[in-house]
Formats: sequence, structure tokens, C-alpha cells
Amino acid sequence: MSCENETYGHENGLDKALFIERLVIYFISLNLPTEYGPQMNYIFLQDIHSYFRYIILLFILLAFLDAVIGLISGKAYSKSSKLFAVGGLVFSHVQLVAGLSLYLLNDWLELLMSGGAMENAQTRFFTVEHISMMIIAIALVTIGYSRAKRVEESKRKFRSIAIFYGIAIVIIFAMIPWPFLKDFGTWY
Repeated sequence: MSCENETYGHENGLDKALFIERLVIYFISLNLPTEYGPQMNYIFLQDIHSYFRYIILLFILLAFLDAVIGLISGKAYSKSSKLFAVGGLVFSHVQLVAGLSLYLLNDWLELLMSGGAMENAQTRFFTVEHISMMIIAIALVTIGYSRAKRVEESKRKFRSIAIFYGIAIVIIFAMIPWPFLKDFGTWY
């Protein structure tokens, strides 16, 4: 078996991506020994969650644009097409784990259960709107990749990625707390 095709005993390269995803999740979940204690973990997760948005957007946009170009030009589904699609899938799942961890560490759930979340626009955004729409967007990315993986014809692979990743991009752009929004975001 050549190094190029070696995938830890499995047939597709997705297993390497899943291994990397699990490794990243493991390091995110470590209890970092610092003088700041649990607060440092929260800051670390918040930084990862903030910076990963750009990586995710890059991969999902590249996968979407590649799919649209593939549909228009009739080109074959290539290794780079798969790389963009898998990159968007893996990084969005890592982002989901970091985001859910932040959600639980930040008392958003407690605030939501107490009924006080809907009174303030910023609180409602983070406790309800942001998390639910991002979960939907990541589910769409997962569905798009899974459907593309199951078919053999390049045109059908590109169509699946273009549709599902395209809808996910719109949701993600709408639900990111951008820095230019007065009460929501920062540049990091």
C-alpha cells in the first residue's frame, strides 16, 4: 500500500480528516494548567471559536465556488474539490464543539431556562438565534458532503455541495457576530 493511499486501514481519505478532527477536539477539551484556572480555558475556547470562523468561511466558500465552477464547466470532481469539502466539514464540526463548550461554560443555558434570555437582543442572539442557526448550517454542510460522497457522477457531487454549502454560507454569514455590528462582535 502506498503512502498516498494509506488511510489507517480504511478505503477513503475522510478517516484521516476524522482523526485530525478528533485530535483537535481532544486538545480543545484539555484542562489547561494555568494560573488563571477555568477562566483561561474559556478565553482559549473563545479565541479558537473566533479565529476558526475565518478558516471555516474560507473552506466552505472554496468548496461552494469550486462546485459552482464544476457545474458550469463540467469538470471532474478532483482531489482539491474533496479537500475543500472535507475541510469545510471538519473545521465546522470542530467549531461546533468549541461553540457548544462555550455555550455551556457561559451560563447561556441557565439564562435561557430562567426566561430572561428573550428580554435583551444581544442575549437572545447568543442564547437562541446564533446557536440554533449555526447548528442548522453545520447540519447542511454535513448533509451536502454526505450526499456528494455517496454518488459517483461529478455533476451530482458538485450539485449537492453547491446547494447545501451555499445555503449554509448564507446562514453562517447572517449569524456570525460581526465586528461592525454595534452590540455583537469583535475583530478577533
